[in-house]
Amino acid sequence: MNTNDMHLSRRGVLSGLAVLGAGVSATLIGCQELPTGSSRGRATATVAPTPTAVPPGMTLATFRTPGGTPVPDVVWSPDSQRLAYCTWEQLRICDIATRRTLLLYQDDTLDCINALSWFSTGTGQLSYLGWRYGPLQVLEPASGNTLAFYDFEAGSAFTTVYMFAWSPDGKRVALASDYSVTVRDAVSGQVLVTYPRNPPPGGQPSYIVAWSPDGKTIASAGRTHAVQFWEAATGRPLHYFPELAQAIAAAWSPDGRCLAYMVEQNPMAYEDQLRPVQIIVREVSTAREVLSLAGSFGIGMGQASTLIFPHSLAWSPDSRYLAMVGHNTEVQVWEVERRRLVLSYGGHRDLVQAVAWSPNGRCIASAARDGMVLVWGAPGH
Repeated sequence: MNTNDMHLSRRGVLSGLAVLGAGVSATLIGCQELPTGSSRGRATATVAPTPTAVPPGMTLATFRTPGGTPVPDVVWSPDSQRLAYCTWEQLRICDIATRRTLLLYQDDTLDCINALSWFSTGTGQLSYLGWRYGPLQVLEPASGNTLAFYDFEAGSAFTTVYMFAWSPDGKRVALASDYSVTVRDAVSGQVLVTYPRNPPPGGQPSYIVAWSPDGKTIASAGRTHAVQFWEAATGRPLHYFPELAQAIAAAWSPDGRCLAYMVEQNPMAYEDQLRPVQIIVREVSTAREVLSLAGSFGIGMGQASTLIFPHSLAWSPDSRYLAMVGHNTEVQVWEVERRRLVLSYGGHRDLVQAVAWSPNGRCIASAARDGMVLVWGAPGH
């Protein structure tokens, strides 16, 4: 793929819902508010009244997908009032306070939607990633209107984009793909940085990419790669972490001091088979290991054989706690510096695939293969 091949169509300002998928041809099913339990939105949501103080581990809301379709990812809106989650072909936005589904967006062309991102640029921007090659769309969360369309495959052949990450100010986007990570201008789509600068022929794919909270540094890794740190503005290499295993998820602590990442121990395992993983937290500047835990992860039949669930780790806003999947049907929350397990949440009936901590720090949302998204009280509040 020529990294400069890109067709860009801008529709309004860059603030909304971004979509990366395989040949997006999506239709908006409905953006009106739907009452709890309505079948028109093809989903049901039941929400308990939110108490003033939420006990840690108390389930506040349960969202179920039609037919129990697995949910690979879930994210919070910047104001902690809404929740977005995806199935293979659909994305839903729900308002927790009003107990209503606000938006149902469907794309029948995607092999699998597997990652979301929502951050504040005016009205906020939410992103979702399809498993295979394809464009990135920016949608406005309230209406589902397309604001921008980035076709990274224009004029090129076959390339897989595994993950993307927006800069904290929303002005750049980094894409992890075959053999390299490219940083593009969010308005023009122009390639600003390629890492490594000269990708070797037959190199290994880059699976993960994570932007530091101050926007200056990017961490990336992939098959047989160590976690690598480099300058976001120039692509200049900075340093590496020691593991040479396959990193499949990474999350930067909000204070920028640590990086949590998940390493797959057996990439050759078959579909629907649990795979051993290691969850590691290191100081970025010194590579000092702060926490290391063993776990296991799995994907369902029919999903891509590469195990990538980028939001399997979530920090609390104060960087004190780390929520993680990798423990079958449980979500574990650890106090990182004290290496202390503070909460095990077992509300799911199948493997948990994603976890998200609300920006206000009060709640955690988890998504699983049982077709449920659960919202529950977080420790520390």
